[in-house]
Amino acid sequence: MGKTSKEKVLFRQLAYCFLLALLIFSASGCSKKNPPEALAEEKPPARKTASVPTWLGSASRNSFGSGPWSGDSIEVIWEFKTRSISGRLHKDPWGGTSWPGQPSVAGDRVYFPSADGNVYCLSTIDGSLIWNFKAEDSFKATPSIFGDRIIASGLDHNLYCLNAQDGTLIWKFKAGFEIDGSAALVDGRLYFGCEDGFFYCLNFEDGTFVYKTQVGSIEGSCTIVDGRAYFGSEQGNLFCLNLADGAIVWKSIIGGDSDSTPAVVNGYVYTAAEDGYVRCYRQSDGQAIWKFKTRGGVWASPIVVNDRVYIGSDDANLYCLSAATGEEVWRYKARGSIWGTSPVVDGRVVFGDKAGWMHVISADDGTLISELKIGDNINSTPAVLNGRIYIGAFNGKLYCLRS
Repeated sequence: MGKTSKEKVLFRQLAYCFLLALLIFSASGCSKKNPPEALAEEKPPARKTASVPTWLGSASRNSFGSGPWSGDSIEVIWEFKTRSISGRLHKDPWGGTSWPGQPSVAGDRVYFPSADGNVYCLSTIDGSLIWNFKAEDSFKATPSIFGDRIIASGLDHNLYCLNAQDGTLIWKFKAGFEIDGSAALVDGRLYFGCEDGFFYCLNFEDGTFVYKTQVGSIEGSCTIVDGRAYFGSEQGNLFCLNLADGAIVWKSIIGGDSDSTPAVVNGYVYTAAEDGYVRCYRQSDGQAIWKFKTRGGVWASPIVVNDRVYIGSDDANLYCLSAATGEEVWRYKARGSIWGTSPVVDGRVVFGDKAGWMHVISADDGTLISELKIGDNINSTPAVLNGRIYIGAFNGKLYCLRS
């Protein structure tokens, strides 16, 4: 029997509704699988570290820089040539950056301590000179950037406070001998150790003296955590001081001349010495926990990341140790002695050796990612910021590298 006209109309309406529902469902499914490009573009960009303002990034010495890495081999972006000078304590001419000598970077400027007696301020873009400040002898310590001021020191016994914009002198403080370590700033006061045997506290505003504590010659920087300062001495001791008054909280025997800046992580203090040992102590009372013997002396500072300790030795090995036990996880053989400290950034360990080679290796297993010869002697520490490596060599040059 044939359909009536009313039935035909009803059938068409039902078919139309069914097709419309099918189209809506299909469009909905596609939109879930392929979101519009406009939504993808709303994701915020990856955050970049703004600066490396002092030795290992902060007063607690635990900020090592930022990527991203390009994945390519190390290449030179630009280089800056310094002069060379002889000094009271070194008849042979020095240039470039010496131990420990990590550059500081903020914005579009890099500041570095030169063995030719200058603090240089360069453009991070092309390495062009913005200003330089000339002292009486070689600089060694990493310049610390605090707002619109730079604190720098070296072999001429002075701690200098400079205008970060133009390098003019604001004030200076005369200590009793060399100041190799990078100054730390906490609550308006500067803290640093000196080879004259004292740990100093000054007012940041005008450089006036607050106190000093006799502890023995200090060559590394101090690490400040929770109102206490940790540092080693040339006489082979590890100190914990109260920042408020400089009182000694505890002292432990390291056993050798220590140039290292301690790493204070998860309730433990890690340091090393020229006798070749890397050591771990309990933060609360200085009790010795473990020690590991390298095959040479150690002038570098330990870097502790993800329960591992990374440190180079005069035996040309970069060691990775368990932070809990001190057991060796792996070691990487470089081309020369390693005196500089080795920042760990985004899974990569970055360091130079005294044969003049820069190395980038995997923090996981120590395999080589990239290497490049840039000088005859690299004994300072690289600054890594936004995927660029700033490093000085003792051939008189500062380099900006990319990897």
